[in-house]
Amino acid sequence: MKISSQLLEKYFKGLCTDEEVEIVEAYLDQEETPEAEAYFMQISELTEVASTNKETDKGPFLKRIVHPGYSIAAAVIVVLSVLAWLWQYPRQRRELKVAVLSDTIYNNSNTIRLVHMADGSRIWMNAYATIIYNKSYSISNRELWLNGEAYFEVGKQAEFPFKVHTSGITTTALGTAFNIATANKADGAIQVSLVEGRVAVSDTLKGASFRYVLEPGQMLEYRDGRQPDVPKAFNAKTTLGWKNYKIIFDHTTLADAFALLESRYKCRITLVDDKLAGKKISGNFNANQSVSSILETLGYVHKFTSTHQVNSNNYIIKKK
Repeated sequence: MKISSQLLEKYFKGLCTDEEVEIVEAYLDQEETPEAEAYFMQISELTEVASTNKETDKGPFLKRIVHPGYSIAAAVIVVLSVLAWLWQYPRQRRELKVAVLSDTIYNNSNTIRLVHMADGSRIWMNAYATIIYNKSYSISNRELWLNGEAYFEVGKQAEFPFKVHTSGITTTALGTAFNIATANKADGAIQVSLVEGRVAVSDTLKGASFRYVLEPGQMLEYRDGRQPDVPKAFNAKTTLGWKNYKIIFDHTTLADAFALLESRYKCRITLVDDKLAGKKISGNFNANQSVSSILETLGYVHKFTSTHQVNSNNYIIKKK
């Protein structure tokens, strides 16, 4: 199946009919999508032109180069729309395409990584977290895409809002410090926890069908495709314990505890007996401990065994 760049452009701008959306999404599900690859390369060139225009202020000339009737602002909007889509797309394909449009910061370790951004913002990345940012960050936008967990202290810059995109939602900082976790819950819930200042959390995929402004001490939990409950209070010691190299469970279900350990240690934990999933645990662990020792302690309390399959780094949990 072939597809035109014009139809791809309409799709990423959100202008397609329902029938066109079905056509494009069927095309994008194919293993080989050469037309899309060419389109992403074109968008990458628009990004570079937009950055050059910001620096040299040769707008009219550059507008003619970019595309007939295509403004720099429109180019940036399309770039961000493409990035938002790529973040929802399967990892094995999006990593190749996002690399064309952006830069990526990896924390490929079980320690904390502190990153200083060009706008003065500081980001603490938890183990194995990934942040993608547009190449024009701090030039024409301050937008990031997060996978994993990170704590943000936002630098003051009135010109561009600071936005963090995660699957399905966008968190916009209004001068603040906050934590986002995308993989700490067994049901896939994303947790946005505000420490100071204010943040607005809105729906990315459905035209801002909801928008909540959090106050300090509040957390919003979002589950894919569902209207979130109202913000609730959170335990800062538990939520932010990872910054002090602590893993803290506070009446946490084993299902959620295993999800958090999978995220922190980049492993798999397979629960054979579903009856264990709802059991609750409380306790503090040092993040330098091995996952095996933590599972051994949890197993002693709830009477289960864990068997490590080394080749797949998978821990099999069975009731004793």
